[in-house]
Amino acid sequence: MDYNAVLKGLLPSMAGNTSFESGNSSATDHTQHAKVVEGILALVGLRGLVPVYGFIGNWLGIEPTYLLSAIGVLWALNKLFRQIYSLFSRLLNDHFMSSIHVANTDDIYIHLMQWLASQPRMVNSRDLTAETMSKRAWEDEDASSVARDRSGRWLNFSNQEARTPPQFSPAVGLHSFWWKGQYYRLNRKRESVFDEGSTAGSVFRDQEDLVISCFGRSPEPIKELLAAAKARYYRDHQARTIVKRPSMHHVRRFGGRGSWNQVANRPTRDIRTVVLDEQQKQQVLADMNEYLHPETPIWYSNRGIPLRRGYLFHGPPGTGKTSLSFALAGIFGLDIHVISLLEPSLTEEDLSSLFASLPRRCIVLLEDIDTAGLRRTPAEAAKEEAAKEVAEAQTGGDGSSSGANKKAVTSDWKVSDLARALKHTQDQSDQKQGISLSGLLNAIDGVASHEGRVLIMTTNNPEQLDSALIRPGRVDLQVAFSNATREQARELFVRMYEGDQGRASSSSSPPSSPSPTSELKAIEETPAEPSAEKKPSTATTESSGDLDVPVQELPAIARQFSEKIPEGAFSPAQIQGYLLKRKKHPLKSLEEADMWVDGLIKQKALRTKIMQVQ
Repeated sequence: MDYNAVLKGLLPSMAGNTSFESGNSSATDHTQHAKVVEGILALVGLRGLVPVYGFIGNWLGIEPTYLLSAIGVLWALNKLFRQIYSLFSRLLNDHFMSSIHVANTDDIYIHLMQWLASQPRMVNSRDLTAETMSKRAWEDEDASSVARDRSGRWLNFSNQEARTPPQFSPAVGLHSFWWKGQYYRLNRKRESVFDEGSTAGSVFRDQEDLVISCFGRSPEPIKELLAAAKARYYRDHQARTIVKRPSMHHVRRFGGRGSWNQVANRPTRDIRTVVLDEQQKQQVLADMNEYLHPETPIWYSNRGIPLRRGYLFHGPPGTGKTSLSFALAGIFGLDIHVISLLEPSLTEEDLSSLFASLPRRCIVLLEDIDTAGLRRTPAEAAKEEAAKEVAEAQTGGDGSSSGANKKAVTSDWKVSDLARALKHTQDQSDQKQGISLSGLLNAIDGVASHEGRVLIMTTNNPEQLDSALIRPGRVDLQVAFSNATREQARELFVRMYEGDQGRASSSSSPPSSPSPTSELKAIEETPAEPSAEKKPSTATTESSGDLDVPVQELPAIARQFSEKIPEGAFSPAQIQGYLLKRKKHPLKSLEEADMWVDGLIKQKALRTKIMQVQ
């Protein structure tokens, strides 16, 4: 297209314009502007807007070109204002504001998000993210809010989730709020990061950051805010034990605190509820208390001893090994990190990374370590077996073989048995999965292993464990659990039926988290074998609740119940399970105890798993 010709046809000459009469100047200008605009619209491919242009001019009664010029000026001013605002904002952020960044992989991110969700100013913001909130198993609920079925007898939770209000938190973007007279600005950013190290190939992963800013060159107000958010989080989690497990494989590859995922937040367990010999309880408590003392690391360092402590809890199933672990975590205020060595995706590198990302003080729980199939690697087993065969060949069994026979046997072993052993080793290595014994030992007390943690291993069959796993330095204290004695059965009975009254009396006051020292003193003051005739506490004698007998008669009934339980025949879990089925009927538990004991003894004699009496 010849643009010069088009422009010449559209734009009249200046000489022609001066010859027009003054009365026709406005119409001529309008025609000229119209021709110019129509030509421009034709050039940009918007010829269809020419009628619209004419309609706007006739309807408004003004020249549309002036309107377009005004819009252009406003657009230019807007761009200029944005540039100036961006410049001043950058100068303000760089020289007159302080900021702190919080990554979503850190625990402070959770603390801060929960704190923000509780702030009225943030909840009433116009840009929020709604999240479904479900009550945990141990959270308090109002019984009056639970619906009933049509008969009115059975509970119905079909609309329980509908009654739970959602939780609102700031959405991605900029937010502002005031706290303690200080202005804060929150920028929640989310971006996709390209990850080339993924096992599934190069993938994108979401990464989120929180940027908190305030006026002033000192970040102290922000630090105070983060401290308040953290204090509020742990105030709500007092007297609770947090249980963590390894995160998904694609998450824990990056290490750090993100390697662990919280799976439970349950109330702490009283050490008195653990059925174990009182002397053993005191031994474990004193040993762990001394190890966790702030002066212990210096003592270990001065003597060149690694700061580690390991415990082995062994005994029949249901005797309280895991329960004691939870009780210890509650007394000392430690989180529990549970690792399953049978997880298919867990490699030895992952195990070392998980141990390296542990906090300074925590409990690492390896349950049923005997079922993990920990053995020496095939190469180590082959070498050990080869060494034994060489020793037997050289001694000739009874020491009567000649030197020639020794040489022949040794030479024959090197040719045949060694080749067979190496082939077996290669086949086993190809099929091997999971964690080997050497990998676990390196993670526990290798050169780069983590220090400061408490390792607890539980097992039902301690004799099946490799001696290298439970040697001193890796396992420093072994605690043996056994079936319940008659005295322990009596304690279980009393605790089952008078526990509710004790909690009811203390429910009026807010729960407090006792210090480990106070709990240790309280346990030490408790006699090892309390008398059965001990007078019940006032809290338990006030009301018997829904029990079928007065609370004052519980000690006598408990003594009669314990006399019907064979010494060391049943585990505490079996006795507790029997009492749970009659949790409000202690008299019924006493009356049916003989039938239950006989049924359980017959079940063991027949070696069947079907219970005849429950």
